[in-house]
Amino acid sequence: MEQLEDFKNAKLLNAVKAGDSAAFNEIYHQYRKKIYGYAYHFSRNSEEAEELTQDVFVRLWDNRSKIDTQKNFEAFLYTLIRNNFLSILRKKAREKAYSNENLKCEPSFNTIEEELNAKETKQIVNKVIESLSPQVKKIYLLSRNDHHTHEEISQLMGISKNTVNNHLKKSLGTLRKYFSTYSPETILSLAIVIFC
Repeated sequence: MEQLEDFKNAKLLNAVKAGDSAAFNEIYHQYRKKIYGYAYHFSRNSEEAEELTQDVFVRLWDNRSKIDTQKNFEAFLYTLIRNNFLSILRKKAREKAYSNENLKCEPSFNTIEEELNAKETKQIVNKVIESLSPQVKKIYLLSRNDHHTHEEISQLMGISKNTVNNHLKKSLGTLRKYFSTYSPETILSLAIVIFC
């Protein structure tokens, strides 16, 4: 049975190699989900995985003359998607490095405003933290200020990790609820204060 499948695939691949678009369409429908799965494994993002999948099939069509029907076709596709993903990562890294270089060269005109906004946000966060119950407040401060893990806080306070997690969720929920009425800039500053 497997030999029959291999024979059928070899016949399809030879037709694709010869430029048969119907055979290519059949290969596309046969392997699209598997290629998408590989792409998603690399990118962990459905939109990027979809783009990678489409790009692999475009490259396959463009390079159809290089298809070796004697070799494992799935391995060939996997190599195509891996190389494409690595190429995209390198491109993003170059763009980020270029962007960072440009940011260093440009003076920031909003630094005073940003600094004031950050101070105001920190004061509001401190006010909200003070309103928390003593145990929730202590857990929040141990986590965010002293950078203890949930396990460490659990041991320090003699409570379960689940309780630590629930108290942190409660404190972050209180902060989010309090800031839901503020502007996006203030919320961004809050996110930086809370999560950094």
